[in-house]
Amino acid sequence: MGCGEHKEKSNGLWYVGVILTIVGSICTNMGVNLQKFSFMREAKGRSVGDKRGYFRQPLWVIGLLLVVGGSVLDFVALGFMPQSLATPVGGSTMVANVAFASLLLKEKFTKSDAIGTALVLLGIIVVAIFAEKESACYTVDELIALYREPLFAVYATLMSVSCLLLFLLTRKMEHTLKHKGRTSPEYTRFRKLHPVSYPALSGIFGAQSVLFAKSMAELMKTTIEGDNQFVTFGPYAIAFSMLTCVFMQIHWLAHGLQKFDAVFVVPVFQCFFISISIFGGGVYFKEFAKMTSLALGMFSLGAFITISGVVKLAHRDMQKLSPIRRLRAATMMLVFIHRSQKARNLKAHWTENPSPSETAEFFQQHNVPLTCAKKQPVSPRQRSKASVLPVGPEGAPAVTSTSSVTPAPTPPVEGNGVSESTSVGRREARESPSSPKK
Repeated sequence: MGCGEHKEKSNGLWYVGVILTIVGSICTNMGVNLQKFSFMREAKGRSVGDKRGYFRQPLWVIGLLLVVGGSVLDFVALGFMPQSLATPVGGSTMVANVAFASLLLKEKFTKSDAIGTALVLLGIIVVAIFAEKESACYTVDELIALYREPLFAVYATLMSVSCLLLFLLTRKMEHTLKHKGRTSPEYTRFRKLHPVSYPALSGIFGAQSVLFAKSMAELMKTTIEGDNQFVTFGPYAIAFSMLTCVFMQIHWLAHGLQKFDAVFVVPVFQCFFISISIFGGGVYFKEFAKMTSLALGMFSLGAFITISGVVKLAHRDMQKLSPIRRLRAATMMLVFIHRSQKARNLKAHWTENPSPSETAEFFQQHNVPLTCAKKQPVSPRQRSKASVLPVGPEGAPAVTSTSSVTPAPTPPVEGNGVSESTSVGRREARESPSSPKK
């Protein structure tokens, strides 16, 4: 049984579906970046033991509501146009992703990001132009019959195996990173694949949620026409599968945003989501069978351009430290040096970093020459660039370096042993060797 006049009305209002899809994509992208911002603020403002789960973070919940709202708009849009047209239009969120990630998250947008994003957008446009645009209407019996098609069985098996392999590989990479470290040879093999695995899993589950959502939209259209389709178990099984895939999509996307940059995670997610959604719609609704040879060739070209853009985005430097991470690393280094001195019963203090002239004057007063490998004197500017100069028990800086800077033996210091030393960090204590012990 068909949909009657409703099919013609839905085809005539395809532009409404386009508008709803664009608005939904922007809402979804804003929500995703708010979730990333929540993770950043949580990591900056709380210690490891006090960190909250993402469901307990208010900003993350707001982002989740925006993601859900965008998904609802996408679901409504599926009732006005075919899946092959709705999914590529959702790729317009790439532009919003660049804006939100740069303005809200302060993530650097490089030339490579611009080229990769442009390639992805170009591929999406080509795919959208040559995709099938005719809409169809199905009953629950017809949808179940489509699920039993041999080609769809192959597609479902391929997606299931891909999800299982990605899940196992992700767990292995997380275990290796936790126990071996980021610089270990075991993890180095997966360094390029690790940031791709999370958005890939999220995109695969998201594509299946679109497929189930399109089926639900078709059932609702048929029900509105007077033929109730919700009298059997089939529609409820489809609805349960859709909600499960939506949850898995949000779950894996949240893990990806928690570990890597949104400028990288969101484009990769969009690529997997759009490509697999189009492929799944073509297999399930047999949209590829209606395409001409030219349309199919251009469709394949658009998919290739999209994948090229993702490869370009994947080459961005994921290991480059942000200012917050650099500050965190410097703080950890200071704590390590202070604890090392304390373990060796060294009485030392930390002062603010002096100017280059004060540094040079200090070394001249204590007759401590610093020479490089080529026996050339070190300028005050070079001394000032030293990251950490721990203070020894006598007040003189104990400079150590793996390069070519080697200090001479420290001479004794007159007075109470407390001097203007060269080191960085906060002032913790001032204690001299001559002070009476309590």
